[in-house]
Amino acid sequence: MVKLCLFFLFLMAAVCLQAGAQLQYEAKSHDITISLESLLPMIQLKEAYVNNFKSYEEALKIQLKQVHLAIKHAEDLLSALTAKPGHNLWHQFRLIRHMYWDWPQYLKLMQKVFGSKEIAMSQSRLHEQPTGIDFEEALGAIYKLQTVYSLDPGDMAGGILRGKRYSRKKWGPSECFMFGLVNLYIKHYETAEYWLELALFYYDAHRNQKQFDTMVMKYITILEMLVEATKGFGRFSASIEHAHEVLSIQPDHQYMLKQLSKLQLLESQPFKRSQPEEDVLHLHNLKTLCAMSYPRKVNDVHCRYLRSTPFLQLAPIRQENLDNEAHVYIYHDLFNHEEIEALKSLARPKLKRQKISSNFTCMIAQLSNSAQDIIRTVNRRIQDVSGMDMNEKEMLQVVNYGIAGRYDLDDSAGSAATALIFMSNVQQGGETVFPFLSLRVKPQKGSLLLWRNTDWSVLHNSCPLIIGNMWVATKKLN
Repeated sequence: MVKLCLFFLFLMAAVCLQAGAQLQYEAKSHDITISLESLLPMIQLKEAYVNNFKSYEEALKIQLKQVHLAIKHAEDLLSALTAKPGHNLWHQFRLIRHMYWDWPQYLKLMQKVFGSKEIAMSQSRLHEQPTGIDFEEALGAIYKLQTVYSLDPGDMAGGILRGKRYSRKKWGPSECFMFGLVNLYIKHYETAEYWLELALFYYDAHRNQKQFDTMVMKYITILEMLVEATKGFGRFSASIEHAHEVLSIQPDHQYMLKQLSKLQLLESQPFKRSQPEEDVLHLHNLKTLCAMSYPRKVNDVHCRYLRSTPFLQLAPIRQENLDNEAHVYIYHDLFNHEEIEALKSLARPKLKRQKISSNFTCMIAQLSNSAQDIIRTVNRRIQDVSGMDMNEKEMLQVVNYGIAGRYDLDDSAGSAATALIFMSNVQQGGETVFPFLSLRVKPQKGSLLLWRNTDWSVLHNSCPLIIGNMWVATKKLN
């Protein structure tokens, strides 16, 4: 967390260099990155801001209309005076009246404070906006996805993830610039250059570049960071080229004037590449696990229908044995849509951030066994298919994932088995992998994944969610 905080300060310094912007880092979070459910109020806030801006626009239009009328009135009088100069009684009085009576009103019009209601509304809701930690976590989540799944920046910016297009709306120069800074900070200079070049490309291609005059990032800011990125991995000729372009825009840029002479000296010397920052998010192992190929062992998979209890006799459940030796099972369609929605509704107000690990990019609701009928239904259903006793003190955990969300279950507490309920389907990611069993399980809404914690072979990980709103529930069994 310390390194990420330092990065955020670095980022603020970089983007404020040209604009003199005032960004503040707040040590709190609205949890909008670690739970997609928490993101919904942010969408509503964005909608309110858009409507507020439209109201502000209307106030400006009214003001501008009054200004146009004042200009026309003054120009008409001036035109009459200049067309027929001389001692004209009517024009003389009209001029005196206009200058005495109308111009003070024009001055009041120019001094008029407009949009105060809209400004007050925006200020009153500032506390609802994403905080520094929210933004920091969002950057880390996208970086996690790019690293774990080896995603191409060009594809990501274009709305394509692992060969599938999810959005026709591309990222703009601002988003690409931010991820250029992330990679620049951790000394992944080639990836940083790729992102920053994308930022430059989208800036040049933008139909209304004046739009960026109101934003922190400017064209020259991208060029400044490209100088640093290309210098970082020895492309000094490219770095010099970018420096010259900066100076063509701002000839008195003191930092770039000093850099130019240094770059010319560095170009003539052997280059020693600096090492990237350590894997602060510990993504190397996760990348290995989630990128592995897990060929399905068809011959070892067996299916049967369970009818061992009165409930199962009425509604037989299909059990799929995914590994005979390790006792890993999946029970298909064990819970219906209505039951899942009831469980989500109960969990939503109780979702909380867990202060246990940076790997837990999710929010968890702890539901007691006797809280509601739906909890008792879930516990009884798990008991029916597993044949195992419930620990009355063990909570049912309902989990909602965030951006690049994942949740690694802790099976070290001595539970005999673990039950994982998939409460949603997702488009990509979110698989549970058992590397020692060469097994990858995709989320299947309404299904229950169950494994017995017999030995190390059932050690498992969850892969980061790519696309979707993922919900799961977990229960430890005796």
